[in-house]
Amino acid sequence: MGLARIAIAVLAVSLALGLVIVGGVSLWGALTKDASKTASTAPDPSSSAAAPSDTAKSKRSAPSAQSGNEIDVQCLAAQCQIYVAGPSATDPIWQGALVHGERKNYTGTRLLLKVDDASTVSVVVNGRQQARGRHGQQRTYYAPARQR
Repeated sequence: MGLARIAIAVLAVSLALGLVIVGGVSLWGALTKDASKTASTAPDPSSSAAAPSDTAKSKRSAPSAQSGNEIDVQCLAAQCQIYVAGPSATDPIWQGALVHGERKNYTGTRLLLKVDDASTVSVVVNGRQQARGRHGQQRTYYAPARQR
């Protein structure tokens, strides 16, 4: 009877240790998953690919009353991490990486764009080119612009 209790205890400890290891591996995988792999492969209806030159001028102009506000972001480095939300900061529209030359355009009543490195992107908010940040500087852009 004593040997059976020891066997059951060893089995229970082994099972608990196995669950801890499986949970740890799953957590590690979730935290280190590449953002570009988690991005949706379906095209985002609120963004567009690089526009032809004749429509590029209309994108640079101030948005009409119908479209609300507009943020246009273009990646200038090998990879740029961005987060776009609206109408509040907790309503994500898109999050992920852009590759060199990729451009995304978003319109809405209120938009927020966060970039990990402001020196790697070109941002136009409501037709106005925004100043580029320093290397490694995180920056948040708002449309409409917040009063300071």
